[in-house]
Amino acid sequence: MEKLIELTNLGGKHEYCILDKVSGEKSFSDTKKITGFTGLYFKNDNHFFGVYPTVNGPIIYYEGKEYEVNPSLDIQLSKNGKFGKFEIIDYSIEIDYLESDRIGWDVWSDEIDVDLFFMLEQRYKKQEFYDQYTLKG
Repeated sequence: MEKLIELTNLGGKHEYCILDKVSGEKSFSDTKKITGFTGLYFKNDNHFFGVYPTVNGPIIYYEGKEYEVNPSLDIQLSKNGKFGKFEIIDYSIEIDYLESDRIGWDVWSDEIDVDLFFMLEQRYKKQEFYDQYTLKG
């Protein structure tokens, strides 16, 4: 099991995080250090949330714990003006966030700060998501 993983920020700037999954220590950089796709993260003042591929499929890292992603989860994304809420009901994960002022820079939606949350909410029931987030042994 890899102790260190690198995640890419989708929050509007090119930033990378080396995450020690055991200690929870994070090291941020503007340069990528590990080749290939290794995962994505969202960070604000209150939360650090990541998703990354493993040989057993996608894993979520949140508050020092790892959670398995599977199609039976209840994942919800809601908006109220400039405020959004991402929830994974099954794991009692709830993240409130403020919409970015850098709208339109992303791939999956019109709101940069919800890229990761929007992608998960839209794709976690589709096989292509698991194919992308499962490392080939």
